[in-house]
Formats: sequence, structure tokens, C-alpha cells
Amino acid sequence: MKLATNIIGILGLSCLLGACSSSVSSSGLGTDPSSTSQGEGEGEGEGHDQGDSHDTFEECAAVSQTAGNEYQPADVIFAIDNSPSMGDEIEEVRANMYAFSKSVADKGLDMNVVLISCRPGDCDKDQFLGICIDPPFGGGAGCPADDSNPPAYLHISTRVPSTKGLQWIVNNYPAYENMLRDNAVRHVVVISDDGDDWSSSQFDTALRALDPGFEGYVFHGIYSYMSKVEACAASHPCCNYAAPDGEGVPYRELVSLTGGVSGDLCEQDFDPVFEALAGSVIGHSKLSCSWDIPAPPAGETLDPTEVNMRLTDPNGDEHFIGHVAGASDCGKVEHGWYYDKPVNPQTVLVCPQTCAWIQGLAAATMDVLFGCETEDATPL
Repeated sequence: MKLATNIIGILGLSCLLGACSSSVSSSGLGTDPSSTSQGEGEGEGEGHDQGDSHDTFEECAAVSQTAGNEYQPADVIFAIDNSPSMGDEIEEVRANMYAFSKSVADKGLDMNVVLISCRPGDCDKDQFLGICIDPPFGGGAGCPADDSNPPAYLHISTRVPSTKGLQWIVNNYPAYENMLRDNAVRHVVVISDDGDDWSSSQFDTALRALDPGFEGYVFHGIYSYMSKVEACAASHPCCNYAAPDGEGVPYRELVSLTGGVSGDLCEQDFDPVFEALAGSVIGHSKLSCSWDIPAPPAGETLDPTEVNMRLTDPNGDEHFIGHVAGASDCGKVEHGWYYDKPVNPQTVLVCPQTCAWIQGLAAATMDVLFGCETEDATPL
């Protein structure tokens, strides 16, 4: 689900983008998305911290509209052990996946899901167990042929050995890279009845090295809380369900490190675990820091060199945010914004530090101003 700006129609009431002066408020952080205002004669910004003159903005006020800013989307990557002992657990995942996705969608969050685990009949070895997800979450040609359901669900059919869930998430990154979004909170879920060959620190380092978007990821795990030996000595269900080396120490450490949720695989009741997982996905999403650029009226084109950003804080002070060429330049400025791509941009994004600033303001508004020459951010 993308940010609902609802700006296209209002632009036609006054002027054409790039052809006259206009001001459009494309987000209302903590405001009613249905709230709309039209005004003129807005003055230059007060309280801005860029140090540049903004007299030209007096000419840019024509139409303004406040639209709601939605929450960050979520990208969730599952790796599921395909070993022969995972039959009951695989069925539990299949039974819970739709309810999990619906719980997240019902809260208005846009979620992409990547499943790394072989499909039935595609596991290379007969004794290994495949998984596919039924409609309406799954789609494509249907189980067991292909249950991928683009653009929100991708199934990477590869056999996940019982102790390689962490490594397979890193190794298969090129196959699911296009499913990941810069503005999404990323979640990683491993489900296995065994331990893992990688340590928690080894995985954490390797994952963060893939791309900057994994900074701040959240790890979740459904694994054996006890080793099989300990479980059998205590007459615990893990005596029946854990693999011989089953004790998810690295998974437990990663859950603790990132603030995720865990479930004891040996209890064989995945319903509350998936409910907690959905709650965590929802709870970790904050206000989004990207805004779709509205399409210009018919026959007109958007001039990306005539766009500026202005934040109005809860005290009514205005802060003009300067433009930077891209995310790599964010460290050179106090605050900044940039386009998703330099040619034919579709989205405005703000730098990480600016995003944190905006998310810390309970009732701020962000204005996207059209019609004046874009002002660059002042270097630190």
C-alpha cells in the first residue's frame, strides 16, 4: 500500500506543475488524511535551519492539501528447514500464513513476503519435505508447481538444510533483492527444529553487509528451546520434536539482539506465535519517510528541478529541507531529501537523520512545494 497523497485532482484547480507557482502539502504526520485546505499568500518559512534565503517561496503559494502519511511497509523473509523431521511444523506454517498476512494488512501495512524453502517435489532428495502456501496468500500456478504471488509474495524454491537457515538467507539475497524496499522495516524469520552452523554474530555481520536497508532489521525464530538430551531428561515435548542437536542458541541470541519474538517449536502450537509475529511487524513500523510525487495534469510534465520540501513542526515553525543528489550524500548535511531516481522520479525520500527527526514529531506536516527552483541542502 503506497502513501495516499490524493493530490492529482487538486492541482488542476489552480495551475500546472512547472508552469506556475504552487504549494502542495503531500503529507500530514499525525493528521486526518481527509483534512483539506486551500490558501494563498503563504509567506517565507520561519524557523528554517538551512541558512538560505527563501524569499522566492512567497511566489509559490497557490493550493495546499493535507494528506495522511502512512506507516512504513514491512519486508519479511522466511527460511524454513526442509529436513524430514519438519512435517508437523511445515503444516503449521501453511495453516498460519494467511491469518498472519491478513492481520498485518488489516492494520493498513503493506507487506512483502519472501519464503526460502523448497516446494513439494522440488527438494532434490525424496525424504526432505517441501512447503507451498495456498491461496489467497499463495497464487501463481498453485501448489505444488508455483505458489509465488507477485508483487507481494515470492517463493524461492531451494532446499534449506536443518542447520543452514541463517546462511541460506544471506546466500539467496540476489534472488529476493528486488522484493526489498528502501523505506521498509525488514524482518527475518527462521523456523527449524535444529541448531545452526552460523553464530549469531556471523549472521548479523553478513546480513548487514548485504545492503544498508538491513540496518535495524528484526529477527524472529521458531526453534527448539531445549536440546533433545535436556528435553528427554525432563520429559519435555522437545524430546519428540527436536533434532538431535536441536537447540536454537544463535536464534535466541538474534531475537534478543534485535527485539524480535520467538516461539518454542516443541510446543507445536504456532497460532499464538504467528499472532505475536504479526504484532511485532505492526509495532516496528513507524511513519513512512517517503512520498509519491503526484502526476501532473494531462498534457503537462513535472519539472523535478522545481520541487522543494518544507516541514512545519508542532509549534508552527517552518523548516525548509534542502535537496541532496542521493542517499549517499545524506551524511554531508544536517537534513536533506532526494528522489528515488534522477530521471523520471516517482518518489521523494528524506535522509535517515531527517526521517528520525520527522518521526519524533507527533503532529508535524510536510509540504512538497512545486514551481520554484530546487534549493540544495547546505553542507555541514
